[in-house]
Amino acid sequence: YETLSFLDRVYLISEHGYNYLTQKHPNFQSKYEVARLGVEDPGFITETSQDGTFRVVSCSYIVPVKRIDLLIQGLKELGQNRPEESFEWTHIGYGPLKEQMEDIAKRYLPKNISFHFLGYLPNSEVISFYQNNCVDVFINVSSSEGIPVSIMEAQSCGIPVIATAVGGTPEIVSNNEGILLCENPTPQEIADAIWMIKSDSSRLEQLKKNSKLNRDKM
Repeated sequence: YETLSFLDRVYLISEHGYNYLTQKHPNFQSKYEVARLGVEDPGFITETSQDGTFRVVSCSYIVPVKRIDLLIQGLKELGQNRPEESFEWTHIGYGPLKEQMEDIAKRYLPKNISFHFLGYLPNSEVISFYQNNCVDVFINVSSSEGIPVSIMEAQSCGIPVIATAVGGTPEIVSNNEGILLCENPTPQEIADAIWMIKSDSSRLEQLKKNSKLNRDKM
């Protein structure tokens, strides 16, 4: 409260943050303004896989709130439910749970799901990855978020997004650009969401266009 009284303006990255402060400290509402971080247009749209393998990417610091273990469980369900299909999962990012998550992936993911942990990549290299590799869907299953720049980056490259409805994420992800999951999805719900996008190629192409348009409007 005391800090807010000394500030001339408070810029929030999401409507979620704006609503939180308005409820918590309504006396200073006139100082609040939403100013999303945004991302630059990279000038390309990421290619869709054409070789029969469906490619999933996630990008985050590897800590408990990001629930990479839940994502792995969802991928496990996906692979077991669709043993005739081929999937590839790439995670960009590092963190204290990296080795543990790699071990879980090795133990639980079926053979029809290959996986790669790329570790930390600078922002420019993340964009280069999207430019030089096929990516079919981006996924984020965090339990808490502001507005993830990682999602905005993926959308700027025309990648559909599956994400949990936490924090400000519903402000940039809807079923028009991907699939918005509930706050605490089951592994089966994650698997079903990935398959829903994978199984409808015409919808996938429309989601790619919508994802790009959504970011251009922000």
